[in-house]
Amino acid sequence: MTTTATARLTAGPIGPGLLRLTLPMVLGISSSLLAGLAETYYLGLLGSTELAALGFTFPVTSGLMSLTLGVSIGLSSVLAREVGAGNQLNIKTTATGGLTLASLVMVIVSILGLLSTSWLFTALGANEQTLPLVTEYMQLWYLSLLFMAIPSVGANALRATGDAKISGYLMVAGSVLQVILAPVFIFGLLGLPELGMTGAALGNLIARILMCCVTLYILVNRYQLIQFRGVDPKALLQAWRSILVVSIPATATNLIGPVSSAFIVSLLAGYGQSTVAGFAIANRVEGLFVIPLFALSASIGPFVGQNFGAKAHDRADAAMRLSFRWSLYWGLGVALALYFIAEPLVHIFDKDPQVAKVAILYLMVVPISFGTWGVIMMASAIFNALGYPLRSTLISIFRMLIIYVPLAFILSNQWDVFGIFLAGAAANIISALIAYLWNRKTFIVPAKGATSLGSD
Repeated sequence: MTTTATARLTAGPIGPGLLRLTLPMVLGISSSLLAGLAETYYLGLLGSTELAALGFTFPVTSGLMSLTLGVSIGLSSVLAREVGAGNQLNIKTTATGGLTLASLVMVIVSILGLLSTSWLFTALGANEQTLPLVTEYMQLWYLSLLFMAIPSVGANALRATGDAKISGYLMVAGSVLQVILAPVFIFGLLGLPELGMTGAALGNLIARILMCCVTLYILVNRYQLIQFRGVDPKALLQAWRSILVVSIPATATNLIGPVSSAFIVSLLAGYGQSTVAGFAIANRVEGLFVIPLFALSASIGPFVGQNFGAKAHDRADAAMRLSFRWSLYWGLGVALALYFIAEPLVHIFDKDPQVAKVAILYLMVVPISFGTWGVIMMASAIFNALGYPLRSTLISIFRMLIIYVPLAFILSNQWDVFGIFLAGAAANIISALIAYLWNRKTFIVPAKGATSLGSD
């Protein structure tokens, strides 16, 4: 049976439509971040050294996941507009192109990562205690990249067609597997040897392999979005080009954050390994509370893309404005909540006073900017959806490289760790204002029949 992708996001009330697309993503992203929190908790039971080692991996793992996300964003942008315009002949080729492109990139990156583990993390500030633990963890993590990429790209293909439920279920299933498997290998349960950080990475690897197999089955057999037989190589290369037009700038955008974070981690390492451990805990907790913002940013792109492809420009504009308002409301609520619950949350993961002090300080300062961070996410996702990925890249460069990193360096000389965290909040607030104004200036509803807003 052949499945026909329809532009299901171009009709019906806008708010409920966005919610239907976003809620499964909230569930999926929640499960993924809870799995990350569970991993942090498990490793915290082993000691602060393991937590510090995990903290050093964040910039690298985030950067590598950004490569997959970049391809996924490119695929979602192209596919959503094709679905909106009713281009059925191109949908399978584009989806297949996105999957093969992501797989090729991940294989290359995995090899490079395995060859550079030691010197890279030494440069980030890992010492003789944490470096062996980081190496153990990352060797298996690199091997799991391919099996992470296929479910990620597949989920974005499904969302681009307007179906967020299956992608959400896949994310939940993978996270549940990780939460179940990780302690078995970390602590040596069920008669297995105790593997520590290697066990955390092994549980992650096995969960990703299983979900990769399930995702491929669904894409090929149930939804028939992927077709490997009889694909015209020229058409596949054209799909790669279309995807890369958005993917390359989108990947650059997503890599700027981890690269900047690597600098921040190295700056924090100067205050001791316990400071990095505290940052690792705060980073996990932060991720849990911004889930709805990530989910909405993953939803607003396909929503705007389909409506723009269908030339429903007023509808696309109304959805943009709504996403900005929701971001600010959520950010305000989270900042207030964390003011009261940050301390007990942090002590769940580590009771070391110095580690907890750093984590709590972060959660007192940075969340005041979560709402504006959400505005940046929405603006970037919208630019990508409309085919303007360079604008997202410029916003990210301004936020991270022009404001955050230099300001963190300056303020750290005045206020130490507090200055670094204050710089992060300031970068979010300033960049959000610019991103919002640029979005409003860019989106002038085109004349009837227009297919684009201009060019980057």
